Amino acid sequence: MERTVPMEKFRADFPALHQTRNGLPPVYFDNACTTLVPQPVIDSINEYYTRYPACGGRRSHHWFASEVTRRINRSRERLAEFVNAESGAEIIFTLNTTQAINMVALGLRFEPGEVVLISGAEHNSNLLPWLRLQQKGGLRVEHLSAAESEQFDLSAFEDRLRKSPVRLISLAWTSNVTGSTLPAKEIIAAAHRHGALVLLDGAQTVPHQNVDVRALNVDFLAFSLHKMCGPRGVGVLYAKKEFINSPPGSPNALEPVILGGGNAIDTSFENYQLLEGPERFEAGIPDYPGQIAAGAAVDYLLSVGMERIREQEENLNRYLSARMQEQYEQLGWLEILGPQEPERRGGILTFSVRRPNAVGIAEDLDRASNIMIRDGVFCAHSYFNDRYGNTWLHPKTHRDHRMVYRVSFYFYNTPQECELFLDALNAIFEERGYLE
Repeated sequence: MERTVPMEKFRADFPALHQTRNGLPPVYFDNACTTLVPQPVIDSINEYYTRYPACGGRRSHHWFASEVTRRINRSRERLAEFVNAESGAEIIFTLNTTQAINMVALGLRFEPGEVVLISGAEHNSNLLPWLRLQQKGGLRVEHLSAAESEQFDLSAFEDRLRKSPVRLISLAWTSNVTGSTLPAKEIIAAAHRHGALVLLDGAQTVPHQNVDVRALNVDFLAFSLHKMCGPRGVGVLYAKKEFINSPPGSPNALEPVILGGGNAIDTSFENYQLLEGPERFEAGIPDYPGQIAAGAAVDYLLSVGMERIREQEENLNRYLSARMQEQYEQLGWLEILGPQEPERRGGILTFSVRRPNAVGIAEDLDRASNIMIRDGVFCAHSYFNDRYGNTWLHPKTHRDHRMVYRVSFYFYNTPQECELFLDALNAIFEERGYLE
């Protein structure tokens, strides 16, 4: 069905795109932060509050509660199908990718001195949990360089694994800075050959391409619905059932981090017994409408087609990269970060501007043209400090100022929006005197 529908037609499903400010429509290029939400997902959320706004799961047993439970079970199964897990029993609902990663960091047993290996381009969500454990003496963190992360050297990686044991490899599958995607299947195979577990931060991957956790043989995969046309405050931790169902205290048991209402079968004043399966990890009242709408988001993306989404993003990146290089590459002060081939950057185009007063371009784009991009360090301070030095955000002179900007696409973006961006960017550069 999806091949018969032009990609531009899907824009009609997004209410946020149907408004204007100062007579101009929005141009939303901040999709790596969070995507827009289509009407079917909004309808799913509203339906919960208007038709069956009750508790689900094991809490209540009545008409409304049964409907909530049925729909959440369906969402869990849809998410399992989406990443080709064996069943919904391997899908744990979380708040977001950050919580999912923390659940692994705090839920797995680590012996002092055991190594966790990360890349050189990690979001803080896949850095801070490990650094905290290192500071507490619970493990040791090693990282690849930023350059190694962009041009992943499988041979050097396996040499490192041969050198000494690694307990867990925790990697951003796709960088939120450069859009570079790691060869996950080969990395996982090498890790398993040397007895290491693998956690993938899939926040920037799962929304953009077909994912098969069984073909990958990955141990853990974390991702967020808000980056894939879904509700905010709902994420997923996929974990192989052996980690979910291992007896407490066993080496590979994933222990729940939060305990309370919703994940206990029985308690006394001396002891407690927890549920089996993913509900063991889902204490407290969850975001019922968000979890239900997660299934609607999956249905919507599948109606678009994951392969079409990937192709659209790559086409837009190729188009805009070529236009920007044509206009600015020879000037020497604008640099596109990451792989030079746009298709290897997926839907992310990050560029640095090194000119006097390079700050504020994102605000100018928004104010003048309703064009929304991201600036700053994208929660990846370590990557930029490694690349530019720890003082790069505070240059000694005005002329040494550098700022980084990120354009990130999704399937509802268009080449016409890229042209609007280029026209607005060029006007800002001319106004600031960057162009001769």
